[in-house]
Amino acid sequence: MYDWLVADDGFQNAGIIGCELYRSDDAGTTWKKANAKEIKTYNTYGYYFGKLSVSAQDENKVVILGFNCLYSDNGGKSFIIKDKSNTHPDWHACWINPNRDGHWIAGHDGGCNITYDYGKHWFKVINNAVGQFYNITTDDAKPYNVYGGLQDNGTWFGNSKLNVEFEEDEEKEDGPDAYNWKSIGGGDGMQVQVDTRDNKTVYSGFQFGYYNRRNMDGGRSFSIHPMHDLGQLKLRYNWQTPIWLSKHAQDVLYYGSNKFHRSLNKGEKMEALSGDLTNGKKEGKIPFGTLTTIVESPLKFGLVYVGSDDGNMHVTKDGGYTWSNINSTLPKNIPLGLYVSRVMPSQYKEGRVYATLNGYRNDNFAAYLFVSENFGITWQQLGADLPAEPLNVVKEDPKNENIIYVGSDNGMYVSFDMGKTFMTMMGKNLPRVPVHDIAIQQRDNEIIIGTHGRSAYVTKLDEVQKAYTTFTKTK
Repeated sequence: MYDWLVADDGFQNAGIIGCELYRSDDAGTTWKKANAKEIKTYNTYGYYFGKLSVSAQDENKVVILGFNCLYSDNGGKSFIIKDKSNTHPDWHACWINPNRDGHWIAGHDGGCNITYDYGKHWFKVINNAVGQFYNITTDDAKPYNVYGGLQDNGTWFGNSKLNVEFEEDEEKEDGPDAYNWKSIGGGDGMQVQVDTRDNKTVYSGFQFGYYNRRNMDGGRSFSIHPMHDLGQLKLRYNWQTPIWLSKHAQDVLYYGSNKFHRSLNKGEKMEALSGDLTNGKKEGKIPFGTLTTIVESPLKFGLVYVGSDDGNMHVTKDGGYTWSNINSTLPKNIPLGLYVSRVMPSQYKEGRVYATLNGYRNDNFAAYLFVSENFGITWQQLGADLPAEPLNVVKEDPKNENIIYVGSDNGMYVSFDMGKTFMTMMGKNLPRVPVHDIAIQQRDNEIIIGTHGRSAYVTKLDEVQKAYTTFTKTK
C-alpha cells in the first residue's frame, strides 16, 4: 500500500520525512539527534535545500533553510518559522554575522532579505536585479517586448526600451501591476514562444510541461499538456519542458516530453509523432529521460533537432515522422549521457548545426561545444580556449556567420572565427553570473540574455560586428 499511496510519481508530489538535525561534539565521530519532533520545512522537494547555519557566538542558535526559514535558540530541540510578508519561500543561503548574532543576510527564490533581530523583522533588498531566468525571447512589436520564465516567479514580459531602475527606499508590493514588467503566469516560469504575426498570441507555462496559449488583449486561455493514451506508459516531462513555435507556419507548435509532439492548430490538438527519444525512465525524485531542447531550422520547415537530459540528440527532416540519432557520432573522448542544453540549427547553411552539452549534473565542468556541417552525421569540437564552465546556450550572430555567442554557468563569450577561439563578452554592467538563454532581435540588431540570478540584459550588436573587422585585420 505504501508504494501505491505515497511513492513518488516524478512530479514532486510525494511527501518527505524530515528534515532532521544531528549534532556532534567530537568532530563527527559520534552523532546525536537534536530535534524532538519532525522538522517540517522540506515540503516535497528537500533536495533543493539542505543548508544549515550556526551562530559563531552561541552554538545553540541554529538556522535551517527549506521552504521556510526556521530558527532555533535551544540547539535544535524546537524551531520557529521566520518567514514574513516581505520574504519569499524556498530559502537557499543564510550568512550569520559572527560579530552581531541577530544580523542575518538570507537568499531565497525572491531575492535577498536582511534582519538585525533574529528574523523578527526583515528588510527586503530591492536595489539589485536578481531574477533567475530560465528562458528569454522577444516579439516583433515596435518597440519589441522581452518575455521570460523565472524560477518560482512565473512568466513576465516588458518593453525592451524601458530603463528599469529601483530607488533604494522604494519597496513595491508584489503583484501583476507592481512593476513595468507584467506577469502572465505563475509557478516556476518556463519557456515562452510568441506568434509574431500579431505579437499578441503567447505560449507560456510552468514546470513539468504545463503550458497555455493566451491572447494578450484578452479572450480565452487554452491549456496545453499532452498526456499518454490509454494503455500506454506515462509521459515524462522535464522541469523545463521545451516548446517551439515554427517560424515557417506559426499555427504549428512543437512540444517535448520524452516524445516529440506536434500541433497543427496552435496547441488545440497535440499528436505524438515519435517514440521515446531518450534512453528510458530512471527512478528518482524528478523525471529523468526527458527532452530538454527543441529547435527548428530557420531555413527549412520540418527540419527539427531535439536533445535530452540523458545525452541523446536526434534530427528529423520531415517534421517528426522519422528520426535519426546524431549523438553517437560525437568525438569518442566525450563522456556519454551529458545533459543536452541546446541543439541550434544555423540560419546560414541548412546542414550546419551547433550543440552544447552541460555536465555539471555529472560533476563535469568542461565547456562542451560542437558544430556539424552535415546535419549531425559528423561533429567537430569547438571552444578549446573556453574556461571550464558548463555551457547552456549557443547562438549565431544575425549578420555574420563567423560570430557566435555562448552562455555558460559563469558568463557570456563571443567568437569571431566560428568557435575556434573565444573572448569574454561581459562588458561594463554585466556581472559574472550563469547565462541560461540568449535571444536576438534581428530587426533591431540587439542581443538579450537571460541570466539565472541577475535578471535580463540587452545590448546592441553593432559594436561587436564592427569589432569583427578589427579582429580579422589582426589575423
